[in-house]
Amino acid sequence: MSDKKKIIFWPDLYKEQGHWLPTLAWAEYLKNDYDITYMGIADCEEIVTKYNSKNATNFGYEKIFYCQEDAKDCSIYPLGYTNQIVTTPGNRWKTNHIWALAAAGFNNDDNRAKPTGGKDSVVYKNAKAIHDFWENASCDLLIGGFFTSLELLFFYYFQKNEKKAFKKEMNFAISTTYLRHPEEDPASQALQHLQAFGLFEQKKLLNMVYHDESDVDKLDKDPEITLEDFVAPLSDFHEFLPCTKTFDYAQYEHGSKVHYVEPCITNELGEPDEQSAKIDWDSLLATHKRIVFVTAGSQILDYKEKALILFQSIIDAMQASDMKEYHLILCAGGTLAQSLKSNYDNVTICGWVPQRQILLTLAQEDHKGSCAIIHGGLATIKECVNCNVPFLVLPLGKDQMDNALRLENCGINNYFYIEFIKPKCLLYFINQILQDYVSLSNLAALSKEFHDAEDSHIGARAIAHLAENGNLDDFDWGTY
Repeated sequence: MSDKKKIIFWPDLYKEQGHWLPTLAWAEYLKNDYDITYMGIADCEEIVTKYNSKNATNFGYEKIFYCQEDAKDCSIYPLGYTNQIVTTPGNRWKTNHIWALAAAGFNNDDNRAKPTGGKDSVVYKNAKAIHDFWENASCDLLIGGFFTSLELLFFYYFQKNEKKAFKKEMNFAISTTYLRHPEEDPASQALQHLQAFGLFEQKKLLNMVYHDESDVDKLDKDPEITLEDFVAPLSDFHEFLPCTKTFDYAQYEHGSKVHYVEPCITNELGEPDEQSAKIDWDSLLATHKRIVFVTAGSQILDYKEKALILFQSIIDAMQASDMKEYHLILCAGGTLAQSLKSNYDNVTICGWVPQRQILLTLAQEDHKGSCAIIHGGLATIKECVNCNVPFLVLPLGKDQMDNALRLENCGINNYFYIEFIKPKCLLYFINQILQDYVSLSNLAALSKEFHDAEDSHIGARAIAHLAENGNLDDFDWGTY
């Protein structure tokens, strides 16, 4: 058995790569001195396994809310769920996983069965699977994601309550992989999820988790703690934002437990999809010296119609006479790539691309005149800035417009709107970002800051200190 301290990451319930990838940069730095394991639903496992395959790492993965019994799928989130359910983030998760997690903390198997509908219920089976895993997990530090704040809180109470099953002393932290408003903190996120339940359900959950009550006849009693007090401990967890403070709004002030750290530029993931595997990327990038690289991120199906309009507009624009010297590499995602057709010689459409390789190539002097057109997700913005590649932001939804405004605050004026991408306009916009020397100078300065922060590994070192000492009281944040 390894004598290394164990760190478990649970970045998100759903398969949003932008919430998982920064933690892999931390894991990469920590891998030699710590036992690193990830946990999550079955669909997210491939993010970790692809990283392991590409980078010769051996990070573990524990599937939760996934239960196979006698060839029968009893999972709350079966394999393939994220490809089948395309909806808003708030509607993706099922309440059953909250009930399963609440019941997982009971010591007694019969007690676990009472509030879950009995030992034949799906909720009970998933609760037992989580209990059995966590009882032997021997975790020293559990790092949840912003969107798993409520779930992280349950584990906190499991440890705090003397009647609960998981007694090994461990520490907790949160990774928030987007730049949130100061008032939209993990506690408010957990409170919002709790308030989605009815009054009786809220009482039942608090009695199960906070009071260790398993008697189904007493679950509707007054839990003697308000929802606000129940979520309050989350404000005492250290929270890591993988981005420099300079990039966020200057007026945003968070509490002392919130830390801006390195951007966490992750190594390339594993093998591409079948379509992209046929492409000789080295040859393609060497052959074409002026490239327009377009991506709308991993959650492209959340704004499918907007993305299709954007992609088709750019494909059409590439046929203008003044775009003949350019080659378009369009990363459309596996589903939309099948919907887009092009017989044009200067257009390559695929579902997956080696994004870091492309951006590093575009940053080279012999590719001067190339650029990227992105949706404005924080992860892709950070990669463009890190590589110092001129890029255009066309926000499609979520926090993307907010991120575009952050770039503007940094003196980088590069966002436009989809309706302006017409065949006669694309080169104009490309020239705008390539000839705006003030923006290019500010981009270069921000890129240097990103590199300095990345080289410091400040977040990864803080995580290591937290795992070893249980606090960051004497951690030297220094400067980078």
